Amino acid sequence: MAAPTIDILAIGAHPDDVEMTSGGYLALAGKQGKRTAILHLTCGEMGTRGTSAERKKEAEAAGSALGAVEVRFAGLQDGHVWCNEEQVAVVVRVLRELRPALVIAPWTTCHHPDHEEAAKIVIRACHFAGKTKYNDGSKDKPHNVAGLIHARYSSYFEPSFYVDVSPVIVQKRKAIECYASQFKPKAGEPETRLSNPSFLDQLLARGHSMGLSTGVEHAEAYRSAGALVLRDPHALFLDQASLPRMTR
Repeated sequence: MAAPTIDILAIGAHPDDVEMTSGGYLALAGKQGKRTAILHLTCGEMGTRGTSAERKKEAEAAGSALGAVEVRFAGLQDGHVWCNEEQVAVVVRVLRELRPALVIAPWTTCHHPDHEEAAKIVIRACHFAGKTKYNDGSKDKPHNVAGLIHARYSSYFEPSFYVDVSPVIVQKRKAIECYASQFKPKAGEPETRLSNPSFLDQLLARGHSMGLSTGVEHAEAYRSAGALVLRDPHALFLDQASLPRMTR
């Protein structure tokens, strides 16, 4: 198996999805020397606020704020994200080109149908990217993704693990704030759930709540696509013991 060119690839349906759900993990990984990338399946052109061009520019700025080495756009149509052969092949091509070790996908249950379909697309793409006989129309070699995990957005799931993102919470917030068209109230623009001044505070408060449940300041929740097998549980628990826990 060829060495990955990207350590972590986070995939979202719309610009700002990845930053809200996985921005902390990506920022943390970047500080640890890992190469991270973001793939936005659409440009969010169906959104109430902001143009496709504005959101692409914001997405590139947000990716830079998180330390991502690459920000990609799959070119799928917002509001028409479907788990079909054509759209799966688009993601397979990206996986075979970037060759990520770990892929972060949306969770399979969400109030937004694009998010649910995006999750299905990524699951299938991760499977077929490694199949020699799967023809995606490119000349890139098959690539087996080492791991697939799902990030929590609005729907609850029982996490497989949490990531302590306390050291990078300011960086995560700055990345989200790059999406001025979505999060900053503007005269003459319709108000949305995201543009409400309290939305971002509520979003980060949820991460704070998850952190409190595990004894850290801020956390992000992730669910593994399968059971996690450990070669060195001892090292894992030593790492857990070294975390700067909050005291009651």
